[in-house]
Amino acid sequence: MSLEDYLKQLCQEEEAVKHSKLLRLSGLSAEELSVFNTEWPPVPTPRKLDLLTWMVDLSEDNAELDFTDVYKFCLNDGDEGVREKAARGLWDCDDRSIIGPLIGMLKEDPSPRVRAAAGISLRKFAIMAQEGKLRPRDTDRIRDALVFAIEREGEDLEVRRRAIEAIASIEGPATAEIIEAAYHSGDAELTQSAVYAMGQSSDTRWLPAVLVEMDSDDPGTRYEAATAGGLLGDESTIPDLIRLVTDEDTQVQVAAVHSVGMIGGPLAKRALEQCLTMEDDAIQEAAESALLNVEFDADPLAFRFQV
Repeated sequence: MSLEDYLKQLCQEEEAVKHSKLLRLSGLSAEELSVFNTEWPPVPTPRKLDLLTWMVDLSEDNAELDFTDVYKFCLNDGDEGVREKAARGLWDCDDRSIIGPLIGMLKEDPSPRVRAAAGISLRKFAIMAQEGKLRPRDTDRIRDALVFAIEREGEDLEVRRRAIEAIASIEGPATAEIIEAAYHSGDAELTQSAVYAMGQSSDTRWLPAVLVEMDSDDPGTRYEAATAGGLLGDESTIPDLIRLVTDEDTQVQVAAVHSVGMIGGPLAKRALEQCLTMEDDAIQEAAESALLNVEFDADPLAFRFQV
């Protein structure tokens, strides 16, 4: 079945969807993209949503799949659900050509769901800016758009949260002020985003606050604090992270184990070896993975010659 026939078949609502053929939409050639652009618009919206959901799930499990062209085309769909799925699908895309469309969606799309999804996908480019992989002009555009969303009066809380989390990777006084304001806002969800942002910033000025939030009453905040502790990479946090390995929340426990592995060092290795003796499959699995990272960091050449 040709790509054109497959897309035409999708328009027939009585026909069952063959998800296995979605692989045809990965890495479209110029000719295939032309066919897609013609045949995709008539596909019923519920089916588009179903297919985009499958594409996002498939690409998360297989990094070799590339549905970028599909997502880019769907950014202009008339349905907010389709636009949201498309924007979220671009969360790991590093194609500079989508910076402009994502900024436009963050600032102008009428749907808060879509604006929030655009903020999530701009996070990748903010990280690239932190790594010196973007032009200064692009970095400025992204920063300005995120600040606009954060400071816009009446903006949806979810949009503000995603923008705060994205801007964390872009250094500057404004970023620190935004994180500080979110942290002291008194809103539990903004506090979570602020703690997440503290870790993404790689700025150890936030370490005291992260340590405080490891004792938060909110498991979501403890999870973000455990993750941030690993990202900040200070060995002094290992005892606090080890304490979180016995947290009442499993996700917090696993995050703490991973962070211990990220920090590494002799103390981390001993702690992870202790985790292997715990009667919890999730903890043991996380500890095994983290130990590999610790051992690789200690002797990366040893892994090159393993058979």
